[in-house]
Amino acid sequence: MKIVILHNLYGEFSHGGAETAVAMMANNYQEQGHKVFLISTCPASQKPQADNKLKIYHLASEFYNLSQHSLAYRLVWQIANLFSVAKYYKIKKILEQEKPDLAITHNLMGLGLLSVRAIHSLKIRHEHFLHDIQLLHPSGLMIWGQEKKISSPTARLYQYWSKNIIGSPQRVISPSRWLLDMHSNNGFFKNSELLFKPFVWPQSTNAITTKNNPAKNFLFIGQIEEQKGILFLIDSFKKIPGAELTLNIAIRGGGKDLATARQLAANDSRIKFLGPLSYEETDKIKKLNDCLIVPSLCYENSPTVIYGGQAADLKIIAAKLGGIPELMKPEDEFFQPGDKQDLIRVISKLI
Repeated sequence: MKIVILHNLYGEFSHGGAETAVAMMANNYQEQGHKVFLISTCPASQKPQADNKLKIYHLASEFYNLSQHSLAYRLVWQIANLFSVAKYYKIKKILEQEKPDLAITHNLMGLGLLSVRAIHSLKIRHEHFLHDIQLLHPSGLMIWGQEKKISSPTARLYQYWSKNIIGSPQRVISPSRWLLDMHSNNGFFKNSELLFKPFVWPQSTNAITTKNNPAKNFLFIGQIEEQKGILFLIDSFKKIPGAELTLNIAIRGGGKDLATARQLAANDSRIKFLGPLSYEETDKIKKLNDCLIVPSLCYENSPTVIYGGQAADLKIIAAKLGGIPELMKPEDEFFQPGDKQDLIRVISKLI
């Protein structure tokens, strides 16, 4: 079978866990003997690196650098993205040339929602994989305490458009029940097969069991952006005494708040910034730590960082938010989102 995967970022342009999941999906299908190719985006000013394992079509888009632009620019860009006829025809031409049997769409911001119409016009079987709330709100984010944003008049107008464009793919897959229910409750995918399918993560080699020992080394992995809770985590950790403690911040995918995070941590030598790191480098770092902290202030679907932490036998400390509770094991620890005292309580309990 020939499969096309559509996702807005890949390879050196990866931002986070969604890209890791897409890479694993492509690899798994190839190992099963299927022919796989990818349609993604890259900045017009950057030539993407060649991938010897996967055929990739890159369409020029500002999505990768979008956060660096003004609010007015982003608003105009989002409107253009919704009605990108040029992307529609480019994607349709690729599909006509390649003739895939199955199209699996992931995050389409930057590729344009009309890319779905290109798939449907050619009568290709369509499956959609949910990673966040991009169909409910163009930001793809819902911050703790700001839940009403997806019910605003502008959000409802956006949802009306996105709902009619994406329609009902033959199958819709989500690794969390929470995200699947969010879309179902807002009237999406009425005629689709809905499939709850958590990620399957490979066990890390030489994982070291440290769960029963007092914790000393704590790890954060991800983008350095406020909604990921990194500034909140640094501020909380600074209030915990103990010269033997360390907070290792493994940078994945950069982040616009890196300078702010470094400044906030400047007076605490226990807080160390590592990277940016590759996936392989991050995997090695896990083995040197006792606990993984996921302090998100935004609603998460099914964070791949938790799967990776559990595969490395790390105890997980995470905000009780979105789809995160579905992943947690009895020995893992929750704290209330954005509650510094509660996070301090949990960390203090483990040291």
